[in-house]
Formats: sequence, C-alpha cells, structure tokens
Amino acid sequence: MGKIIGVGPHYQCLLESKGVTLADKPFLFIKPTSSIIKTGSTIELPSNVEKVLAEVEIAIKMKKTVKNISVEEVTELAVIDGYAICNDVTAIGEDLPSLGKLYDTFTPIGEFFTIENPSEIKIESYRNGELQQSATASGMGYSIPYLVSYISSLFTLEEGDIILSGTPVGAFEIQKGDTIELRSPQLGEVNNRVGV
Repeated sequence: MGKIIGVGPHYQCLLESKGVTLADKPFLFIKPTSSIIKTGSTIELPSNVEKVLAEVEIAIKMKKTVKNISVEEVTELAVIDGYAICNDVTAIGEDLPSLGKLYDTFTPIGEFFTIENPSEIKIESYRNGELQQSATASGMGYSIPYLVSYISSLFTLEEGDIILSGTPVGAFEIQKGDTIELRSPQLGEVNNRVGV
C-alpha cells in the first residue's frame, strides 16, 4: 500500500456554509497507512484531544505511477484503479494544529470499485442511524481528474496511492459508543463502532 494524500475543503456546499470561495489550489496533507481500518473495526479515540469529527469522503486509488500528468491524461491513460467510501476522521484540539488526522484507526475505508461516471457517486454518513452528511461528487469544487493532475505536479503518485478527496458540509462529532455508518449506492457501506 502506498501513500494516503488528503484534500482540504472544496465541496461547494461546505464553502458556502463557511462564506468562503474556492482557493486557487487545493490544500493537501498526508496520513499514515497505519490509520486505515476496514468495516467492522473500531475507531479508537485518543485521550488527549478535545473532540473528534467524522468526515465522509470518496477515496481514489491509483492504478499507475504518474508524474506531471494533465487533467485530460488522467482519463485517457486510465490511471485510477477504483473508488471507495471512507471516513477521514479528524481530532480537534489546541495542541493539534497539524496532527489531528494522524492517529491509528482514523481512516476507515471500504472496498474499491470501478466506476464509469465518478461525478455521479453519492456519499452519506450516519451517526447512530441519523443522517449527518449527503452529497454527490458533482458538488466538488475541484474535479477528481484535476486533483490527480495537481497532486502529480507536486510529487510522484505511485501505484496503490490513495487520495482522500475531501468532505462535504456536515462533519460531525463522534463519541464513545457511537456507531458510524458510511453509505453509497455505488460504493457500498462501511460501519464502525467508536471505542468505549
């Protein structure tokens, strides 16, 4: 398994809720592969944080190693291996300006699927059965091909790398004992319990 590259806020609904406009370039961050867990596993909450948020996202898995690839070439060269639904769990705290995404168990992720029209992917998140987030990829500020192209202009994207493509409006706090569900008609479901 390769790198995990996260993308900051860019869904139009989220930007509108914050009263901001789309930045010229995406904000990026890196997560360790030790953060990955599958459906049925437990999200462990660190003891030294103020709160922890769940953020449903679409994960993009690289099929080929690329560098400086154009937006058009992302599709033409078929460089994406598949898409999955995932949870970019984030800890919030005074001492965590850049560390809140690095903890073990903080990237629950589903199986990857080949999708012909990724802009139509719908994702939803639920806390204890109650809907928290709902969006489609068409609501992204940056398209998936653009994200792949832009990231490849900064550093080499390798086969197996995973891009977490950002969350829509509605990221929500999770507590010990919660059940967090991610659902997508195209990408299936991921269910995780928050550790007690």
